[in-house]
Amino acid sequence: MAFTGKKLSIVINYLSDYIRNNSLETGAKLPTEGELIKATGVSRVTLRRALSNMQDEKQIYSVQGSGYFVGEACNSLKTNIIPLIISYDHENSKILNIVHGAQAYLEKRQCQLDVHISKRNPETEKHMLNQLYDDGYRCAIIFPVSSEDNIDFYFQIIQKGMHLVFIDRQPKDICCCNLVKSDNMTGGYLATKHLIEQGHKRIAVFGLEPLVHTSAIYERYFGYRQALREFGIPEPEQSYYFAPYRKSNADIDKLFSAANNITAVFAINDHAAVDIATHAYNRGLKVPNDLAVIGFDNLDITSIFTPNLSTIDQPFTELGENAAEIAYKHITKISTGYTQKILPIKLIVRESTKR
Repeated sequence: MAFTGKKLSIVINYLSDYIRNNSLETGAKLPTEGELIKATGVSRVTLRRALSNMQDEKQIYSVQGSGYFVGEACNSLKTNIIPLIISYDHENSKILNIVHGAQAYLEKRQCQLDVHISKRNPETEKHMLNQLYDDGYRCAIIFPVSSEDNIDFYFQIIQKGMHLVFIDRQPKDICCCNLVKSDNMTGGYLATKHLIEQGHKRIAVFGLEPLVHTSAIYERYFGYRQALREFGIPEPEQSYYFAPYRKSNADIDKLFSAANNITAVFAINDHAAVDIATHAYNRGLKVPNDLAVIGFDNLDITSIFTPNLSTIDQPFTELGENAAEIAYKHITKISTGYTQKILPIKLIVRESTKR
């Protein structure tokens, strides 16, 4: 017989709620198997699988001939709530689509999503995860601040038994982890290929953060380099430029220098695309006549900016759904290994790259 996560979850959630609602302490007797089957509507085989999972986590224990009892870990271990830590919740991003996707998936399985915001602070992120672990959670979804912060901490808390599901950004040097991301490399490749097909040969990459800040940035940059190599176009001596949002610096000056002769920019995300287009306008340049610009994300601003921005569309809602599915399979013991998913992207061509 095939066991479905939904059926296992029905039993686990019912018993967890039963214990909590009746304020049962460790050692308190639980309903009989017959009573549980009647209350949950599952088969005896499914019931025993769920009970076995709960015994493995010491949420319950059995005494031969006497039945099941509340275990020592039951009041601390959370089995029907999955935390999600996001680094920001900017209204002009689609980060909330990730939240909604995860929430929609879990609600169908009688599970709740508990959202926390680290405000781009690695120490806050670490404190939140530590607190969640101390509160009894053993699984969390995380959209981390970067790929470089908290690496040792992630490793340590994973070794302690915490299942982390990373979205978009893979921590540096941690290869064995749960991860859901868009196909950033292909996205960078398609964006650059499109610019090349429009006749551009001097193409730069622009971002608002250093190249190594997140794995997503570097993967998109790697796709850019692959496209240049495939079409036999030499990579500029400096190909990646970055400046904080709405600020000019030496990189901006160099990118726009006449000697550089850059005619097109692949912006690492749509906020960077808006920013570099604004820098161009401030210097008397027109998009796309003097500078072609393509972004990544397909945020709402791309279709209202003048001119409309070409971009790479990535499935934010599906990122949340897939991350929630992986986390759910961990708390219901359907999965015990690591899962990594790469979701497809799509090129969106608009006015900012047309000749």
